Amino acid sequence: MKNKLKIFILFILLSNNILRAQEDNTKKIQMGISLGSSLNINRVDTKLIEALNPAYDLSIGMNLIKNFNENLGFNTGVEFDFSSMNYKFNDTAYYHYSDNEILNKNDKNDNEKYAIFQVQERQEKPIYLTIPTMLIFKTDYIGYNRYFAKFGMRHSFCLKNTSNDKGLIQNSSVQQTFERMKLQQDLSIYTGTIGVSAGTEWNYSGSSSIQFELGYYYGINNLHRGEAIIGDKQKNMSLFENTNITNSNIQYTTLKSSRNQLALKVTFLF
Repeated sequence: MKNKLKIFILFILLSNNILRAQEDNTKKIQMGISLGSSLNINRVDTKLIEALNPAYDLSIGMNLIKNFNENLGFNTGVEFDFSSMNYKFNDTAYYHYSDNEILNKNDKNDNEKYAIFQVQERQEKPIYLTIPTMLIFKTDYIGYNRYFAKFGMRHSFCLKNTSNDKGLIQNSSVQQTFERMKLQQDLSIYTGTIGVSAGTEWNYSGSSSIQFELGYYYGINNLHRGEAIIGDKQKNMSLFENTNITNSNIQYTTLKSSRNQLALKVTFLF
């Protein structure tokens, strides 16, 4: 009977030690490496294209959390997003190209050697530099874990863009695939998303932690460039819909698409 009582008391003490909230040892500044992957659902606002969803992102970068107190902080950092978006063209669309470069209206004026390609499917593969700006709300520790929620924005700046295009070279009936075509000016320089995420933080040693989070982000602007603000409004556009007119009368168009993202992220904080 005494042995059972001792075991019971020991069990209570151990349970209390495990379940009690540990003393908070969060530093004022936490920094670490983040890895993530996103499921992208594009929303199109033009009859010219249809989104071939889903597409995927891979993200890697450095995150920083400024803790105002034990339960409130600000999350920012620098991340590189290796993105993708897939489209099918419902209407006829063409572009001029030279070697592996897709020419916009301005480029074509400076380049006499170009051909015409009818694009039927496109996979764009941009690289973005992204800066998150999010408030983070944390619970107290339960054992070595606590839960958190984030709310804010992700600000993405296009660094590079290429496309893989399927279609027909003018006056040919054989389908061609062009890979890694340079398409820098098709995308907007800036893309913003607003969203929320939630997850758990495991304090595995001292002030070192691992965060696991799942978030949803909503795109607030067109991924693609529209009309230029100054000068020729069509100067940055490359797509047009009719080849049976003179070059001086070609009317260029642009894609209209934004996206939703479901993102999974892991961050190692030190």
